[in-house]
Amino acid sequence: MNNSILEGLNEQQKAVCTSDNNIILTACPGSGKTKTITHRLAYIQEKYSPSRKLNIAITYTNRAADEISSRIEKMGISCDTVWTGTIHQFCMHFIIRPYAMYSERLSKGYHIIDEYISDKYLAEITNDMHITLDRNEKPRDNPIISYEYHKLLEKNKEIDFDLILKLSYDLISNNKFIGENISSIIRSIHVDEYQDTNNYQYLTLSEIFKSNKNINVVFVGDVNQAIYGNLGGVAKNEEDIEQLFEVPFESMVLSGCYRSTQRIINYYINFEVENTGVYSVANHKDFKSTIIYNKSINKTELPNVIARIINKCLERGIPEDEICVVAPQWNQLHSISSALKKLLPNVSFDAPDISPFKYDPMNPFYILARLVFTESGRHIELRKRLANDFLEILASEYKISIPANYDCHILLKNINSLTLSVDDKGGLAVYLEVVKRVLSSLGVYLKNETVLNNTYELYIEKTRSRIKKYNISQTYKDIKYYFKEKKGVVINTIHGVKGEEFTTVIGFDLLNGHLPNWEYIIKDNKKPYREIETNKLLYVLASRAKKHLFLFSEQGRTTSKGNPLSPTDELQGIVIN
Repeated sequence: MNNSILEGLNEQQKAVCTSDNNIILTACPGSGKTKTITHRLAYIQEKYSPSRKLNIAITYTNRAADEISSRIEKMGISCDTVWTGTIHQFCMHFIIRPYAMYSERLSKGYHIIDEYISDKYLAEITNDMHITLDRNEKPRDNPIISYEYHKLLEKNKEIDFDLILKLSYDLISNNKFIGENISSIIRSIHVDEYQDTNNYQYLTLSEIFKSNKNINVVFVGDVNQAIYGNLGGVAKNEEDIEQLFEVPFESMVLSGCYRSTQRIINYYINFEVENTGVYSVANHKDFKSTIIYNKSINKTELPNVIARIINKCLERGIPEDEICVVAPQWNQLHSISSALKKLLPNVSFDAPDISPFKYDPMNPFYILARLVFTESGRHIELRKRLANDFLEILASEYKISIPANYDCHILLKNINSLTLSVDDKGGLAVYLEVVKRVLSSLGVYLKNETVLNNTYELYIEKTRSRIKKYNISQTYKDIKYYFKEKKGVVINTIHGVKGEEFTTVIGFDLLNGHLPNWEYIIKDNKKPYREIETNKLLYVLASRAKKHLFLFSEQGRTTSKGNPLSPTDELQGIVIN
């Protein structure tokens, strides 16, 4: 056993890594949650080597999954028996693709549609049926529209992201052998951010576990950071999980925060929904942090004020990528990003950019775009995984016969050779040529593959539409930039920076109606519900900061009817010590 795997961990983290029990791990902000999961996966793999049983990490985002794989790779440990991905990817890889023939719905054929096509269908149905939606009512929540929408999906042999989870659970609950087969190849399952887990995810994983109770299960999260309730996230408690999995779970805690000063922690615990006992163990724990809340500044002056804060931070030696500007919603980020880039021309920004290729990790043509426009010599394991995903999707969803000797290495070699000496004509033209040649190398011709061709044409239509709408540069170099890991001052939403940390955090647009969104204010007219959701968002925002926190509820923003927006209620009356 390689004991160096546990080096650098504290006693709480080591206990989690070496425990054989099923665990519910409450991890406060900055407690080394990702580090602990990574080392636990590495520890189990080394302990049971050369077993080929899989150790699974189900994350909320692809970025988190990539981070875990990258860290294990940097430790010099093979990822051969480690699988990381989102719950949708898990369901597709382990349930739907191998067992679709046992589903009446899926056995007739299927392919996955993204949000772009889903929204298009819903809008068309709403218009065709002349339905007027209530304020803040979403088309998919209207029973009539939803019924017609699902009828259309079934007719077109299509499934959306929500159906991936439902159909996976139907498959595994109606066919006991599926759970038995899957459970026989798994040693451990780690569920990150379990407080944001969809109910179907709990049910599906419990079915797998009950087929083989020797599987080790770990749920990791923090109820205070459950900010995806509007997307179906459910924060089950220990009793609920034990009843569902029919075994006891050990409660463990990572309570020491290596990120923030005690002063920052003393501020953000005002927003705790449940007490975690978090305390600072950072080397800089006694640093006298700057914490400022301003609700008098006008929105017109906000960019200048934020620019001055950034400049002061840089003068103090704080690196650009240790500064974060954050807002509750995307629609305020583009304007502040543009303004800051003009005010600070010599500063780099990791700001929201609109890529010509819509992010869609389950679309084979998005995966191909990612392989075409990312560096071939970096993140080798990730590129191999993407290449395997591309081939698997073609085979399982589009019934393409992949040649026996054609694997991820050949695919990557083909792509690398085609992009090795690209001139700066058009990046889209390069991409289209790569698609054509890659499919040709597989013996696939789109004119003969109706369903695949339809997916391709819709994706290219969407790409051309984005290029035109947002006036996006099409050079190969510029498109590569969109896929490049950006560095600089981060500009993102509260949801987008969850799991990240920065020396300085600057939050703005902290206004009732924006934090939280209007839907929380009117939902069931329940004030406590709105307060809980607001507190969790503020908790996540403030707990990203290591040393400095600036919060703004700027004046001058109004509703669509021109009524002024007021500062977020939950920020009022909190004393900054």
